[in-house]
Amino acid sequence: MATSKQQYNRKKFTKEFRVKEIQKNITKRTRLKKNYFKALKEEGYSAPERPQNDKDNNDRKHKKVRELKEEKRQAGKEKFDEKKQLKKDRMQRQREEKDAHRQSQLQRIETSKAKHLQREQRTKRLTQKTRSGQPLMGPKILDMLEKIKNDDTYTN
Repeated sequence: MATSKQQYNRKKFTKEFRVKEIQKNITKRTRLKKNYFKALKEEGYSAPERPQNDKDNNDRKHKKVRELKEEKRQAGKEKFDEKKQLKKDRMQRQREEKDAHRQSQLQRIETSKAKHLQREQRTKRLTQKTRSGQPLMGPKILDMLEKIKNDDTYTN
């Protein structure tokens, strides 16, 4: 069986309980306000006057509130659009970087293939042999000459 505190806590978190609490607070405030004005009158002070154009003030306040809400919504929309544009720019930049990286990789692969092909041709030339199995010296000498021509230390 639940204790009274447990029963109170169960009631405490219901919507009806919250509505009753709010109504109690409102009536308490109005009662306090009424007693305050009554005490002021008894002591001879004049109670502060309420604005007579209360509806006009409320309308102005509502208009200001509407305008503020509209401005806030517009600012939020602009901020959202700005974030959307930033994201789009970031994605575009990432795409461009990815494409540039891919292009550099393809170019690197092509150069490595070309170098590999040149090395194969060079080794094929240098490993040529005569009919009796002796190495040919002509291609080796031409290769050395080519190296000397391409080297910067020997050219002016």
